[in-house]
Amino acid sequence: MTRQHLTPTLTALNREWGALCDEHTTLPARWRLACGREATEAGLAGILGAIGADPDAVLLGLLTLHRGGDRLAGRVVLQAFVGKLVLMAASDPTATLPDYLAAMWERVASYPLGRRRRRVAANLVLDTLKSVKSAGRQQGVELPGWDADTTPSRPRVEEAWGDIEEVLREGVELGAISELTRATLHSVYVEGRTSASAGRALGASAAAVRQRCSQGVRALRAIAPELIERLAS
Repeated sequence: MTRQHLTPTLTALNREWGALCDEHTTLPARWRLACGREATEAGLAGILGAIGADPDAVLLGLLTLHRGGDRLAGRVVLQAFVGKLVLMAASDPTATLPDYLAAMWERVASYPLGRRRRRVAANLVLDTLKSVKSAGRQQGVELPGWDADTTPSRPRVEEAWGDIEEVLREGVELGAISELTRATLHSVYVEGRTSASAGRALGASAAAVRQRCSQGVRALRAIAPELIERLAS
């Protein structure tokens, strides 16, 4: 994989991570319980350093949070391995960085917490490598969090969803987005307003509208399979 192909995905990931760190300067009590108080003292930005200091304990805590429905915890695990995944993709002539990210995301979701509690980082990396090598490119997998998609044959989620207003209603019912986010997405994507115009209507800044839209779209993409199933029924 060439540097040219790596750059868009990596740039989008790093941009998103920076936004997440700015947003989550404090973490809820359940994170302190799962990962340890010291690991969460600096907010989301400090978690990666805590993983380096005590990888098994902090990674198991994050994986447990993710298993309980906290997708942000899974995103932190993914971020912890971005550097390693970039190196793996760069040396692979057939698979892309999105392939490795998709495989890692699946490993995060399915990691056997009860029986593999040591060498967690190594287990995740090796399992990801095995998955990519055995299955080839991961087709049709959508990850929460970035817009760059270097696999042309991968179907766009928006095309499968169909009517955007139905998608937004279902997103609220499934708990993926709030009513405020639904209204913001409706204003921009259905009514066609600019960020500034939508902000004036909603009592928010243009920057806040853009951020809310970005987060809302990512949240909806993350539940794409459920949305598609509900909209098809």
